Order: sequence, then C-alpha cells, then structure tokens
Amino acid sequence: MTEAEPVRMFLVPHTHWDREWYLTFEQFREWLVEMLDGLIGLFGREPGFGHFHLDGQTALIEDYLAVRPEREADLRRLAREGRISVGPWFTQMDEFLTSGESMIRNLEWGLARAKDLAGTEASDAIGYLPDQFGHIGQMPQLLSNAGVRRAAVWRGVPNAVDRTTFRWESPDGSSVLAEYMVFGYSIGARLTQVDDAETLAAELRQAVEWLRPLSVRDRLLVTVGGDHHVPAAKLAPLLRELDPAEIGVRAEIASLRSFVDEPDPVDGVPVWRGELRSAARAHLLPHVYSARIRQKQARARAETLLERWAEPFAELMPHATWPNEDLHLSDESPPPPVPSSGWEDRFVATRLQRAWQLLLWNGAHDSVCGCSIDPVAWAVDRRYKEAESLADNVARAAMEVLAARMPRPGMMYVNPSPTERWGIPGLGWKLDADVPIHPSVEFGVDGSSFTAGPFRIRLVDEGDVGDLYNFCPTDTAPPREPQDLSVTTRVVSTRSGLPYPVHTLTAVFDDGLRVELTGMEVPGDEAVMLHGRVMNDRPDHRLRLHVALAEPAERSHALAPFEVVERPLECEGGTEWPARTWPARGAVRAGDVALLQEHVFEYEVLTEPAELAVTLLRCTGTISRPDMPVRNWAAGPDIATPDAQMMGDVLGETPFVVTLARGVAAEELPAAWERFCLPPRATRSRGAGDLPESGSLLRVEGAELSSIRRVDGHLEVRIWNPSTTETRQARVGDRTFEIGPARIETLRLP
Repeated sequence: MTEAEPVRMFLVPHTHWDREWYLTFEQFREWLVEMLDGLIGLFGREPGFGHFHLDGQTALIEDYLAVRPEREADLRRLAREGRISVGPWFTQMDEFLTSGESMIRNLEWGLARAKDLAGTEASDAIGYLPDQFGHIGQMPQLLSNAGVRRAAVWRGVPNAVDRTTFRWESPDGSSVLAEYMVFGYSIGARLTQVDDAETLAAELRQAVEWLRPLSVRDRLLVTVGGDHHVPAAKLAPLLRELDPAEIGVRAEIASLRSFVDEPDPVDGVPVWRGELRSAARAHLLPHVYSARIRQKQARARAETLLERWAEPFAELMPHATWPNEDLHLSDESPPPPVPSSGWEDRFVATRLQRAWQLLLWNGAHDSVCGCSIDPVAWAVDRRYKEAESLADNVARAAMEVLAARMPRPGMMYVNPSPTERWGIPGLGWKLDADVPIHPSVEFGVDGSSFTAGPFRIRLVDEGDVGDLYNFCPTDTAPPREPQDLSVTTRVVSTRSGLPYPVHTLTAVFDDGLRVELTGMEVPGDEAVMLHGRVMNDRPDHRLRLHVALAEPAERSHALAPFEVVERPLECEGGTEWPARTWPARGAVRAGDVALLQEHVFEYEVLTEPAELAVTLLRCTGTISRPDMPVRNWAAGPDIATPDAQMMGDVLGETPFVVTLARGVAAEELPAAWERFCLPPRATRSRGAGDLPESGSLLRVEGAELSSIRRVDGHLEVRIWNPSTTETRQARVGDRTFEIGPARIETLRLP
C-alpha cells in the first residue's frame, strides 16, 4: 500500500445490548423493540446500509420476537441476506463467574439459532467478546472445539499485545486469531451522531491516525456504535458524499465477517497464551467477584444442581418413568431452538431446558457480576431460585427412580463425583453408607487472631469507598481486627445418641459487624471445614478471612473454567491500580494452604504478613463512582444500590462455608473441590427393586468431569485434563483413551 492509496476502512454499525443494567430488563426491552423496529425500517429504505451487528448474542433477538413475533420472517430474511449478524453467543456472559459448561451451552444455543435464522455454520462465526471483564485462558479452546476460528476482544488484553490482531492460545495449544478492539467497541460511537460529510471525513481520518500504527492488516476496523445505540441512519448517505481520494480513506459499511474474510496477516502478529486479565488500556473491574456475594453462592448452587445432579442422573436413566407434571413458564422470552437433547419425556426436557435458559440469562456480564440496580438484582435472584428449584426437582425425581430399584428398604446415598467416597462408588449409589462423623474443630484465641485445627486465621475489616466494580480503600477506615473474640461450647447428640461438642467462635467488631464460626475436622485429610455467618449492619466496607502461610508465596494456583491457572501476585495495571485480587472458581492454593468454597470467590495472596485472604463480604452503595483514585474514569452511572450494602433483616446475614486444607497439589484442586464441596445426597428406599445394594451408573476415571447429558439419542460425556504438562489415561464407560495436557474432550457413547 502506497501513501497515495486511500486506507481501506470497514465500518461495522452495531449496538452493545445489556439485557439489564441501570434499567430493568423490561425497560431495556422497550428500547430494544423500538431499536429493531427502526432497523428493519432503515434496511427497507436505505440499500446502502449494508449490515448491522447485533452484539454477537441471540438473546436480544428472542427478547424482541417475544414482543414482535410477526417480525420473525423479516429477521430471518435479513439474516439470510447477511444484513444482520446472528450469534454466536446466546448472551454476552462473564467468563469467570459462569462455569465452563455454561459457556459451552451458551455457544451451542447461539450457534444453533444462527444456523436456524441465517443458515450459517460455526466456521462463519466470530467469537465476539466485546465487554467481558477479562477472559479465561481456555476460551480459544472452547471456540475452536466448536468450530469457531476467530475472535474479537477488548478488555483484559495486556501491553505485550501491541497490534490490533493477535494469535490467542489456550494452555493446550488451541488458538484463534483475535481482533483486538484497542480503543473499545465504541471507537466509532461519534459516527452515529454526525450530520455532515465534512465532520464524517474528520472522524474517519482521526480513526486512521489511531488505528493504522497498530494494524498488521491492510484494512482497519471501526465499530460504529456503543451501549444501547440505535443504527446510524445518516451514515450511508453521508458516505456517498465522500471522495476517498480526497480524504485518504475508502470507508464502507460492512460486517465483522467481511473484515476478516480476506487472507489473514502472517507477519507481525503477536502471540498470547492464557488468561487476558490486564488493565493496561481498559478497566478490568476486578471486584465484581465480591459484589452481592450471596448471588455468587446462589449461582453455584444452581449450576451444581443442574450440571452435576439433574442432568447426569436423569440422563443415565433414560428409560425411567418420570412424574407427569406440566411446567409453567414465566413471562420472559420462551426457550429458543437448541440442539436436540434426545429426550422424549417432557418432565425432564422442559425443566432442564428452562433451567439452562435461566442460568444463561443470569450469566450476562451485568447480571451475574451484580453491578446493576437493585431491581435487576431482585430479578436475578428470582431466576436463580427458579433454576435451582427446577434442577432440584429433576435431581430428586432421578434419585427416587433409583431408590425404587433398591433391593431392600434403607437409606440410599448417591455420589455425584466419579471418585468413590464414603464407600459409595463414583457416579453411583450405596444403601446405608458409612457416613463419617467429623470431629468438631476446637478454636484457640490468641489476641486478635485464632486457630482452627492446624490453621491460624485472622478476620480483617476495612472501609471501602468504591463501587460495585472496584474496591477502594480509605484512610478514614483502615484495616482493623475484631474488638472481641470468644469461644463457647455446647453439647448436642449425634444420630446414634452420642454426645457431640460444638465449638462456636464469635468475633465482634465495634459497630454493627459480627461473625460466628463453627467447624469440623475432615477425617483422612489435614483439613477443616468452617461454617460461618456474617451479621452486618454497616455500609461501605470489606470483610476478609486471612489464613497464615508457612512462608511468603510468590504465586497462586486457582481453579478457572476447565483450567488450574498459575498467577502472579498482581495483574497489570494502567487505567486502574494493578489488582492484587483474583477470582477463583471454588479453589485456590498458595504456599502450603488450599482454600475451597462451593462458589466463585475473590482472593489475594499477601506477603507481609504471609497470608491467603478471601473476601467474605463487600458492601457498597452505588453502581459506579465518577471519581476514585483506584480507577481513572467511571465504569457506569452513579446510581444508588442500597441492597448491595448487604444490610438489614434479610440481606444483613450472609452464610459461608470455607474449607482449609494442606497437602493439596495444584493439579489436585479440582478433585479437592469435589471432595469438600460436592457431597453425596441421600433418600429413603422402600426396597423390592432389581439393583444390588451398591453400584455405579457410569465409570469415569483419569480426568475431571464436566457434564453428562443426552444429545441426539447418544450419551455425551465431557471431561478435561487439569495438568498442563502430562497426558493422562482416561476411561469413560468401557472406553480407554489418552487425553492431552489441558485438553477438553467430549465423547459420545451408544
């Protein structure tokens, strides 16, 4: 390309559509209907407006059609003509607060709808990820396993990636070619407001000045739009007034797909492997993982029930007779077409599909992160309760079906883990299992710290003048420890009538904050399980549990979707202070201590003193503050969120369960999470069945289990290898095979 040649520029009109955020879903849907009505009209009267990008998610299409079902033919026609984009996602989920399985289903739902409406395949799709608060390391593998070869990202990309195109690799070596939206998805937002060709030409030249030094392609990408934007109706006619030779830019309205359709660049493309968690050029917003912490607990309950109980045990008994109960759906959009589950029984199929829909809706980044107004949080709570109820309904029904086949009356225990526990076979059952009795933990108080078994612990509270996105310390409320620590003991009876002492530690702070802890030792492990509750009547603060390490740790290993990821003490800063807190998907290990919880939690590794800290509660009263030292500019509107202060009769009491263990290697974190956070369940058997007293429904060995479901009449099992260096011998049913380092494999069985 010579200097005399106009720069090629692809303008992609788009909207970034949060289903709910600073307005409710219903309020945003009114805007959505107006926007899409206008878009369809614009396509009809302006042939030069060639394409509009619908944010890479199909949920907004389903939401629109729930109100305008008569417009489906119009959308189908526009999709087939390539004038609107469809998918590949169902919703724009957060990647660290949703499970790996949730992301796979999200992608499946979006790709299925894209094929249905537009006739496109996964190979045509762009893994569009414009506003997630960082990206998991296994995302390239999830995309490539689905047939998606390209991606587009914004937040989280580190300074080391200094071009608008880079090769993004997962730990197993899978990769996608990613377009980096260096200046965000709103780089062309002002183009939606221009009224004359002269202003448009100036904006295009400005975009060239920004982008050309960073580009390795012979063309530039400018996304024209922003949050909840309507189509730029004047863009096409104004472009016709421009002379490319005169302004030095040949701009055209196009799709993301057309931008990447020409040969990919070969030279000058940086390579990045693993997570994208940098605030070098865009806010990472790292403290959403502790905002509205009870919602993180609720999501874990619903995901665990659906992924590890309802689906597997229903799918492993396909010939069972299920209850005959209709499912009454709420007023939100009906479930869209998704891949066939192979289920003919309506009881199971409708409940599983509906539960997944609710979890996928709640997985959208402004919903799952808890960074929205209180009425949105109430809607999120309702969806979690419904999803949990549906999944529990199916799980209980599956257990009753199994219990009816026991050979004699008794208490039947079911193990959701592939690994034997309490003498119960993996993914199996046992009558009258030998349930261990855990000795109560004795607490020792030493000043402002205490011991629980072999662990030394502190509770530390400090002021937080931040918002739902960012923690911000304040000199007016520095870190402090409890004013009083005390231990009481009471004796209760076990099921066998033996006396059982229960020790309770109470920590009292001086102004409306109180923590109570009980605990038990875990036989066979150097571990304790702490059950606690926080009673809070104080705003704007953060409470953390600190566990002493034998010596300072320079790294941590944490669970993330389909990965045990190694991390430094802090991430890269830029537009924010470098964050020292990280998300853990249920488990983290630093030094000689592993800390586990059922849900995603926020942790930090401290060096002075050497401790592992986990956030138990963070209280703040607004979506986004306009001015804070920890962040260079606002992340959203400054709207009050009093419920996020976690105070009052209902929200003021927050339960938690924390397990502390020693002797857990990094690659053992997934198995440790199952051992401590995925206990067996029990139901009573009436007997007279045809099964033995103990048995397994499916044998899975040598790898971690993600899901068991039925697809197109086949049993599908998804497993993954937590080791990044070793190939493992895995077994699923009667099949034995090798699974490479960090690989995710999906098997179909007869």
